[in-house]
Amino acid sequence: MDNLSKIKKFSKNLHLFLSFLVVVIPLYYVSYWVFVNYLPESLINVNIHPTPLIPNELPIKLQIIGFFTSLLPLSALIYVITNIRKLFSFYREGMIFSFEHVSLFKKTAKALVLWVILSIIYESAKSVIFSAGNPPGSRLLKVGFSSAEITTLVVVGIVFIIAWVMDEGRILNEEKELTV
Repeated sequence: MDNLSKIKKFSKNLHLFLSFLVVVIPLYYVSYWVFVNYLPESLINVNIHPTPLIPNELPIKLQIIGFFTSLLPLSALIYVITNIRKLFSFYREGMIFSFEHVSLFKKTAKALVLWVILSIIYESAKSVIFSAGNPPGSRLLKVGFSSAEITTLVVVGIVFIIAWVMDEGRILNEEKELTV
């Protein structure tokens, strides 16, 4: 089996996996907010300790607000996955260098930056939502920038470099095809 055949086969499998994620991740977000009152409190850790100051259930209004707030980073994440899925659909067809590849890499990198920003906003909103039932003075607004965001931004830099390399490869490939 030559390298292109291996790339096509691997790309087909990744394309299927990414298609699966496009369905499962939104279902996870919906399930999370529908069943948030039934989850162990240790999974909803916005206070310093694993349990809230005053254990309470989220009213449906806050669940709805939480769900709609979660759509912000979710939409960016689905856009990222969809772009990567398109890349693998090109690879599955044997297309390695094209302007579309470069464009998709750049769009993916920009969407990852947006995802980081929207995730910070979402996690901050979530901290307010989960501590809304606490007495005044015990409510929280948690704004965080952790190693996960830093790692994602490093990946963004790498993806931009890959886009640059892919563009150079595309130019070389086009020049090769035009050479007699």
